[in-house]
Amino acid sequence: IIPREVLFGNPEYASPDLSPDGTKLAFLKPSSKGVLNVWLRDLAAGEKSDRQVTADEYRGIRGFSWAEDNKHLLYMQDDGGDENFHLWKIETSEGAAAVDLTPFKGAKAQNLITNKRFPDELLIGVNKRNPAMFDMYRCNIATGELTLDTENPGDVVGWGTEDESFEVREATVINQADSSQTVRVRDSPDAEWRELVTFPYGEEGGMVDFGPPGSAYMLSSIGRETTALLKVDLATGDTLEVVAESEKCNVGGIMIDEETKKVQAVSFNY
Repeated sequence: IIPREVLFGNPEYASPDLSPDGTKLAFLKPSSKGVLNVWLRDLAAGEKSDRQVTADEYRGIRGFSWAEDNKHLLYMQDDGGDENFHLWKIETSEGAAAVDLTPFKGAKAQNLITNKRFPDELLIGVNKRNPAMFDMYRCNIATGELTLDTENPGDVVGWGTEDESFEVREATVINQADSSQTVRVRDSPDAEWRELVTFPYGEEGGMVDFGPPGSAYMLSSIGRETTALLKVDLATGDTLEVVAESEKCNVGGIMIDEETKKVQAVSFNY
Protein backbone atom coordinates (compact mmCIF):
# COMPACT_ATOMS: atom_id res chain seq x y z
CA ILE A 1 0.00 0.00 0.00
CA ILE A 2 1.35 3.42 -0.96
CA PRO A 3 1.19 5.87 1.96
CA ARG A 4 -1.18 8.78 1.35
CA GLU A 5 1.54 11.34 2.01
CA VAL A 6 3.49 9.96 -0.94
CA LEU A 7 0.57 10.65 -3.29
CA PHE A 8 -0.94 13.74 -1.70
CA GLY A 9 1.75 15.21 0.52
CA ASN A 10 3.73 18.37 -0.14
CA PRO A 11 6.70 18.25 -2.51
CA GLU A 12 10.17 18.89 -1.12
CA TYR A 13 10.64 21.64 -3.71
CA ALA A 14 8.35 22.93 -6.46
CA SER A 15 7.85 25.69 -9.05
CA PRO A 16 11.37 27.17 -9.28
CA ASP A 17 11.33 30.64 -10.83
CA LEU A 18 14.28 32.92 -11.63
CA SER A 19 14.06 36.62 -10.84
CA PRO A 20 13.93 38.88 -13.92
CA ASP A 21 17.57 39.90 -13.37
CA GLY A 22 18.66 36.27 -12.94
CA THR A 23 20.26 36.73 -9.51
CA LYS A 24 17.71 34.97 -7.30
CA LEU A 25 15.67 31.78 -7.39
CA ALA A 26 12.24 31.61 -5.76
CA PHE A 27 10.55 28.27 -5.16
CA LEU A 28 7.86 26.53 -3.11
CA LYS A 29 8.89 24.46 -0.13
CA PRO A 30 7.12 23.36 3.07
CA SER A 31 7.75 25.42 6.18
CA SER A 32 8.81 23.83 9.47
CA LYS A 33 5.07 23.35 10.10
CA GLY A 34 4.59 21.49 6.82
CA VAL A 35 2.78 24.31 5.00
CA LEU A 36 3.85 25.26 1.46
CA ASN A 37 5.43 28.71 1.32
CA VAL A 38 7.64 30.71 -1.00
CA TRP A 39 11.38 30.48 -0.36
CA LEU A 40 14.26 32.43 -1.84
CA ARG A 41 17.85 31.58 -2.78
CA ASP A 42 20.61 34.01 -3.68
CA LEU A 43 22.27 32.23 -6.60
CA ALA A 44 25.68 33.72 -5.88
CA ALA A 45 25.56 32.44 -2.28
CA GLY A 46 24.02 29.07 -3.10
CA GLU A 47 21.85 26.72 -1.08
CA LYS A 48 23.08 28.00 2.28
CA SER A 49 21.24 31.30 1.57
CA ASP A 50 17.81 29.61 1.33
CA ARG A 51 15.22 31.36 3.49
CA GLN A 52 11.46 31.40 3.81
CA VAL A 53 9.86 34.59 2.48
CA THR A 54 6.13 34.12 3.07
CA ALA A 55 4.58 33.00 6.36
CA ASP A 56 1.35 31.21 5.48
CA GLU A 57 0.29 28.80 8.23
CA TYR A 58 -3.02 27.48 6.95
CA ARG A 59 -3.84 26.86 3.29
CA GLY A 60 -0.35 27.02 1.84
CA ILE A 61 0.69 28.87 -1.29
CA ARG A 62 0.27 26.93 -4.53
CA GLY A 63 1.61 29.41 -7.05
CA PHE A 64 3.51 32.68 -7.30
CA SER A 65 5.37 34.90 -9.77
CA TRP A 66 8.00 37.61 -9.77
CA ALA A 67 7.11 41.24 -10.20
CA GLU A 68 9.27 42.76 -12.93
CA ASP A 69 10.96 45.12 -10.43
CA ASN A 70 13.02 42.22 -8.97
CA LYS A 71 11.95 43.37 -5.49
CA HIS A 72 8.55 41.75 -5.01
CA LEU A 73 6.94 38.34 -5.28
CA LEU A 74 3.24 38.06 -6.15
CA TYR A 75 0.83 35.31 -5.21
CA MET A 76 -2.88 34.54 -4.90
CA GLN A 77 -4.46 33.48 -1.60
CA ASP A 78 -8.02 33.25 -0.29
CA ASP A 79 -9.34 33.68 3.23
CA GLY A 80 -9.81 30.37 4.98
CA GLY A 81 -10.95 28.54 1.87
CA ASP A 82 -13.67 30.97 0.73
CA GLU A 83 -12.30 30.79 -2.85
CA ASN A 84 -12.22 34.60 -3.09
CA PHE A 85 -8.56 34.79 -4.05
CA HIS A 86 -6.79 38.10 -3.49
CA LEU A 87 -3.51 39.26 -5.00
CA TRP A 88 -0.74 39.61 -2.43
CA LYS A 89 2.76 41.06 -2.68
CA ILE A 90 5.78 40.60 -0.46
CA GLU A 91 9.20 42.22 -0.69
CA THR A 92 12.13 39.86 -0.93
CA SER A 93 14.05 41.69 1.81
CA GLU A 94 14.30 39.86 5.14
CA GLY A 95 11.50 40.50 7.62
CA ALA A 96 9.07 41.92 5.06
CA ALA A 97 5.35 41.39 5.62
CA ALA A 98 2.87 40.37 2.92
CA VAL A 99 0.45 43.05 1.70
CA ASP A 100 -3.00 42.42 0.19
CA LEU A 101 -3.17 44.46 -3.03
CA THR A 102 -6.89 43.74 -3.52
CA PRO A 103 -8.28 44.08 0.04
CA PHE A 104 -11.96 44.07 -0.84
CA LYS A 105 -14.20 41.77 1.21
CA GLY A 106 -16.10 39.30 -0.95
CA ALA A 107 -14.19 40.26 -4.11
CA LYS A 108 -11.91 38.05 -6.16
CA ALA A 109 -8.79 38.88 -8.19
CA GLN A 110 -7.71 37.26 -11.47
CA ASN A 111 -6.10 38.00 -14.84
CA LEU A 112 -2.75 39.21 -13.44
CA ILE A 113 -0.53 40.82 -16.10
CA THR A 114 3.00 42.16 -15.65
CA ASN A 115 5.33 43.78 -18.18
CA LYS A 116 9.12 44.14 -18.15
CA ARG A 117 8.84 47.56 -19.78
CA PHE A 118 6.75 48.77 -16.85
CA PRO A 119 8.44 47.09 -13.87
CA ASP A 120 6.73 49.21 -11.22
CA GLU A 121 3.17 48.43 -12.36
CA LEU A 122 0.84 45.50 -12.82
CA LEU A 123 -2.68 44.98 -14.11
CA ILE A 124 -5.21 42.86 -12.22
CA GLY A 125 -8.87 42.01 -12.73
CA VAL A 126 -11.13 42.53 -9.68
CA ASN A 127 -14.90 42.11 -9.34
CA LYS A 128 -15.32 44.63 -6.52
CA ARG A 129 -17.70 46.88 -8.50
CA ASN A 130 -19.96 44.03 -9.58
CA PRO A 131 -19.51 40.40 -8.43
CA ALA A 132 -20.57 39.16 -11.87
CA MET A 133 -17.80 40.89 -13.83
CA PHE A 134 -14.13 41.79 -13.59
CA ASP A 135 -12.79 45.27 -14.30
CA MET A 136 -9.08 45.79 -14.90
CA TYR A 137 -7.13 47.88 -12.39
CA ARG A 138 -3.64 49.30 -12.71
CA CYS A 139 -1.59 48.90 -9.54
CA ASN A 140 1.54 50.69 -8.38
CA ILE A 141 3.42 47.78 -6.85
CA ALA A 142 5.42 49.81 -4.35
CA THR A 143 2.53 51.85 -2.93
CA GLY A 144 -0.31 49.43 -3.61
CA GLU A 145 -2.39 52.21 -5.19
CA LEU A 146 -5.13 50.82 -7.45
CA THR A 147 -6.63 52.83 -10.32
CA LEU A 148 -9.52 51.67 -12.49
CA ASP A 149 -8.03 51.13 -15.94
CA THR A 150 -10.74 49.42 -18.01
CA GLU A 151 -14.36 48.93 -17.01
CA ASN A 152 -16.14 45.75 -18.03
CA PRO A 153 -19.16 46.50 -20.23
CA GLY A 154 -20.83 43.38 -18.88
CA ASP A 155 -19.85 40.51 -21.16
CA VAL A 156 -16.04 40.35 -21.03
CA VAL A 157 -14.52 37.24 -19.42
CA GLY A 158 -10.84 37.93 -20.10
CA TRP A 159 -8.46 40.77 -20.91
CA GLY A 160 -5.14 41.14 -22.72
CA THR A 161 -2.57 43.87 -23.25
CA GLU A 162 -0.40 45.23 -26.02
CA ASP A 163 3.19 44.72 -24.96
CA GLU A 164 4.89 47.98 -25.96
CA SER A 165 2.32 50.27 -24.36
CA PHE A 166 1.05 47.96 -21.59
CA GLU A 167 -2.48 49.08 -22.49
CA VAL A 168 -5.55 46.87 -22.22
CA ARG A 169 -6.40 46.38 -25.89
CA GLU A 170 -7.87 42.87 -26.08
CA ALA A 171 -11.07 41.46 -24.61
CA THR A 172 -12.61 37.98 -24.80
CA VAL A 173 -16.41 37.87 -24.82
CA ILE A 174 -18.80 34.94 -24.40
CA ASN A 175 -22.19 35.31 -26.09
CA GLN A 176 -24.76 33.90 -23.66
CA ALA A 177 -27.29 33.33 -26.44
CA ASP A 178 -25.27 30.85 -28.50
CA SER A 179 -22.06 30.26 -26.44
CA SER A 180 -19.89 31.67 -29.21
CA GLN A 181 -16.66 33.44 -28.27
CA THR A 182 -15.61 36.78 -29.72
CA VAL A 183 -12.26 38.54 -29.57
CA ARG A 184 -12.50 42.33 -29.40
CA VAL A 185 -9.59 44.74 -29.87
CA ARG A 186 -9.04 48.49 -29.76
CA ASP A 187 -6.23 50.75 -30.95
CA SER A 188 -5.82 52.73 -27.70
CA PRO A 189 -7.53 53.15 -24.33
CA ASP A 190 -9.64 55.96 -25.79
CA ALA A 191 -10.63 54.12 -28.99
CA GLU A 192 -13.81 52.14 -29.54
CA TRP A 193 -13.76 48.36 -29.24
CA ARG A 194 -14.32 46.38 -32.44
CA GLU A 195 -14.98 42.69 -33.02
CA LEU A 196 -12.02 40.96 -34.61
CA VAL A 197 -12.96 37.26 -34.79
CA THR A 198 -15.91 35.18 -33.56
CA PHE A 199 -15.55 31.47 -32.81
CA PRO A 200 -18.90 29.65 -33.08
CA TYR A 201 -19.79 27.13 -30.39
CA GLY A 202 -17.72 23.98 -30.92
CA GLU A 203 -14.78 25.77 -32.50
CA GLU A 204 -11.55 26.36 -30.63
CA GLY A 205 -9.39 29.45 -30.72
CA GLY A 206 -8.42 32.75 -29.25
CA MET A 207 -5.91 35.55 -29.49
CA VAL A 208 -2.33 34.66 -28.54
CA ASP A 209 -0.65 38.07 -28.72
CA PHE A 210 -0.29 41.24 -30.72
CA GLY A 211 2.20 40.78 -33.53
CA PRO A 212 4.25 43.15 -35.67
CA PRO A 213 2.44 46.46 -36.40
CA GLY A 214 -1.06 45.93 -37.79
CA SER A 215 -1.23 42.23 -36.97
CA ALA A 216 -2.04 39.73 -34.25
CA TYR A 217 -1.45 36.03 -33.65
CA MET A 218 -4.51 33.84 -33.31
CA LEU A 219 -5.26 30.17 -32.67
CA SER A 220 -8.20 28.93 -34.70
CA SER A 221 -9.93 25.69 -35.66
CA ILE A 222 -12.38 27.42 -38.00
CA GLY A 223 -12.40 25.58 -41.36
CA ARG A 224 -10.02 22.87 -40.15
CA GLU A 225 -9.94 19.83 -37.87
CA THR A 226 -7.17 21.09 -35.57
CA THR A 227 -6.18 24.50 -34.27
CA ALA A 228 -3.60 26.37 -36.34
CA LEU A 229 -1.51 29.41 -35.47
CA LEU A 230 -2.48 32.29 -37.73
CA LYS A 231 -1.25 35.82 -38.26
CA VAL A 232 -4.32 38.01 -38.82
CA ASP A 233 -4.96 41.57 -39.90
CA LEU A 234 -5.63 43.64 -36.77
CA ALA A 235 -8.15 45.82 -38.60
CA THR A 236 -10.22 43.16 -40.35
CA GLY A 237 -9.39 39.80 -38.74
CA ASP A 238 -8.52 38.37 -42.16
CA THR A 239 -5.79 35.72 -42.22
CA LEU A 240 -2.49 37.08 -43.46
CA GLU A 241 -0.46 33.92 -42.94
CA VAL A 242 -0.80 30.38 -41.60
CA VAL A 243 2.22 30.36 -39.33
CA ALA A 244 2.01 26.76 -38.11
CA GLU A 245 -0.43 23.84 -38.36
CA SER A 246 -0.61 20.08 -38.20
CA GLU A 247 -3.27 17.66 -39.42
CA LYS A 248 -2.50 15.37 -36.49
CA CYS A 249 -3.10 17.68 -33.53
CA ASN A 250 -3.64 21.18 -32.21
CA VAL A 251 -0.87 23.73 -31.88
CA GLY A 252 0.68 23.49 -28.42
CA GLY A 253 3.22 25.89 -26.94
CA ILE A 254 4.18 29.07 -28.76
CA MET A 255 7.33 31.15 -28.27
CA ILE A 256 7.29 34.76 -29.53
CA ASP A 257 10.27 37.14 -29.45
CA GLU A 258 9.42 39.97 -27.05
CA GLU A 259 11.25 42.57 -29.12
CA THR A 260 10.49 41.67 -32.75
CA LYS A 261 7.15 39.92 -32.11
CA LYS A 262 8.17 37.16 -34.52
CA VAL A 263 7.30 33.55 -33.76
CA GLN A 264 10.42 31.66 -32.68
CA ALA A 265 9.06 28.17 -31.98
CA VAL A 266 5.83 26.16 -31.97
CA SER A 267 5.27 22.76 -30.37
CA PHE A 268 2.87 19.92 -31.22
CA ASN A 269 2.02 16.92 -29.00
CA TYR A 270 0.59 13.73 -30.47
